[in-house]
Amino acid sequence: MRASILSLTAALAVTLVPSLSVAAQSTATAPSIVSATSPLAAARESGRYVMTMTPIVPAASPRAVEGGEGPSTAGKVFRAAVGVGVGAAVGGWLGYFGAQVANGDWARISSAEKTNLRQSYTKVGIGVGAVAGYFLRPKARPASRLPQPFNVPARTGRLLIASSELRRSIATNVLEAVELGRPEWTKQQREDEAKRGNQPSTLPVEAISLVVYVGDEKVGAIETLRDIAIPEVSELRFYDARDARRRWGRDHKYGAIEVVPASAAMGASEPAAVGSAK
Repeated sequence: MRASILSLTAALAVTLVPSLSVAAQSTATAPSIVSATSPLAAARESGRYVMTMTPIVPAASPRAVEGGEGPSTAGKVFRAAVGVGVGAAVGGWLGYFGAQVANGDWARISSAEKTNLRQSYTKVGIGVGAVAGYFLRPKARPASRLPQPFNVPARTGRLLIASSELRRSIATNVLEAVELGRPEWTKQQREDEAKRGNQPSTLPVEAISLVVYVGDEKVGAIETLRDIAIPEVSELRFYDARDARRRWGRDHKYGAIEVVPASAAMGASEPAAVGSAK
């Protein structure tokens, strides 16, 4: 019995002790095709350029997620320790009280034999419970694939100008692409501008124009799109006044347009090669 307990404990130790390795990862900067005079370049140079909503692209494969954004080693070890600890405690408790149930002549044996039996059953229970607890340990929650923040729907249909549509456009800049492809985005603003005429306004940009954003960085009024070339942009996302308020936390009379730079959509497809070439 003791030999079997020792062998079981050794097998358990081999199974539960994970091997930790530290892998050095090198990061490369993605190449930028944004011109020096573009509002996108100014947004990047400000140091607060952050893309908080994931681009609207097909979800990454599970292997890619495990390779780059999977659960950390510390989290795995912690969850394994919780599973093993709880399983061992429950198994030992069941083994201790199960020793009496498993022996029909319990009342006839001596106290020393009872103690030995209880210890043996408890050790076996701890080993079996620890193994079961390891396999039943808490699992890591999968990363959410919803865009952030969760209360803003993804931009689809007429709320989105994708890269393919931008490339087919006859426009010479992004503002022309918007006015030709999605005139409803600027309709209300243009009508109010016609009523006001050329009178200057001291109101904030959110009250007199669609606001252009690059992630969470406010670039300016809609006219700034005139200075952005189409090849610099991957896609454009339109937010009405309600969704713009949810997204950026302030009032937007005419809504907002989020610009996703082409370099942000390129991801890690070419940076390594370009970096080595430099």
